[in-house]
Amino acid sequence: MAESSVLTVLAAYVGFDADGADRLQALSGRMEPYREQIVDRFYQAILEDPGARAVLKNEAQIQRLRASLLRWLEGLFAGPYDAAYCEKRSRIGRIHVKVGLEQRYMLGAMNLIRSELHRAVSDSAPDDVGLFEDHNVIDQICDIELAIMLETYREDYVLKKTAEAESLAVMGRLTAGLAHEVRNPLNAAKLQLDVLQRTASKVEDASTRRKIERRTNVVQDELRRLSFLLDDFLNLARAQRMEPIRCNARTLLEEVLELRRPEIESQGIEFIENLHSESSTLLAERDRLKQVVNNLITNAVEAVASSRQPSIQIVSRMLSDNRWEVTVIDNGPGVQSEVLGRAFESFVTTKDAGTGLGLAIVKRIVDLHGGNANLVSLPDGGTRASFWIPRGA
Repeated sequence: MAESSVLTVLAAYVGFDADGADRLQALSGRMEPYREQIVDRFYQAILEDPGARAVLKNEAQIQRLRASLLRWLEGLFAGPYDAAYCEKRSRIGRIHVKVGLEQRYMLGAMNLIRSELHRAVSDSAPDDVGLFEDHNVIDQICDIELAIMLETYREDYVLKKTAEAESLAVMGRLTAGLAHEVRNPLNAAKLQLDVLQRTASKVEDASTRRKIERRTNVVQDELRRLSFLLDDFLNLARAQRMEPIRCNARTLLEEVLELRRPEIESQGIEFIENLHSESSTLLAERDRLKQVVNNLITNAVEAVASSRQPSIQIVSRMLSDNRWEVTVIDNGPGVQSEVLGRAFESFVTTKDAGTGLGLAIVKRIVDLHGGNANLVSLPDGGTRASFWIPRGA
């Protein structure tokens, strides 16, 4: 948490004193006509950048954030610049950690706002008297604001990553024992069930035979579910370090799609492919990225199960800043807002038989590659799941 001492140190460092605070508050009236314009310019830049845009879920969220930015601009010139002010500004850094916005976007955003404020100061000045001092105090408060945001971002990010690392370390130790203690009896149970099913098939009484078959099928399904759960545990626990190799982005995707396409089309699902990765080379863990794509496709297939005209689209492209992005879009019912924000956490699922680890595995693998994963519920129904990683090659 940023404390008042942080603000005191920052103010002294940039030379922001009582006179600067008075000058900044005196600018409030001149800045008011420009606030909406600054917010418009800010969100225009956000929406033009794929990485920054990825954290925005829908239009309602954008409108809420626009209102927050307007309040932030008002507070910039309102004062008093004390501990309460510092704590209020600290929340911005924490929110950025929560939504997964990278620090580089905070730097770019502050630079954009700083430029717009300087333009507003120049355009609104009645003359050149005190203009230099006005520009100087804008730089001072922007420097202070950015430092507070970055400080609290760093604190919360470190805490979040430390907690994740500790959680994964514990899971790794548990999984090592779990694999030994559960896998062997699970396999033994499967073998015994196979024997029971073969024996049941020889029962002469049809009614008795069907009853036994129904019960053994139920047990078989549960054993299969336990096996999948164990596999997911192992996959999540193993995703802690990376040994990247050079691989072809398009070939990687095509191998996954070739495997999944017959299964998807056999269920009557329209499968649309829009691959623009061409022959781009990645420095990545090939098999783990295939697992990421597989998990997203599996989620999409399950999501459209009740759709009248089920459709899944997969899109890949190389972004201008050397990032590879893959998007899977389905026309299912979408994801409820209360689930959406926690979708990448372990054990969060809306499926009756889901493990809640599929998207957690996706996030962990993408994080290891230095990328980001995102899930958006579309306004007209359906879900867009995407991830990007640096090309790294």
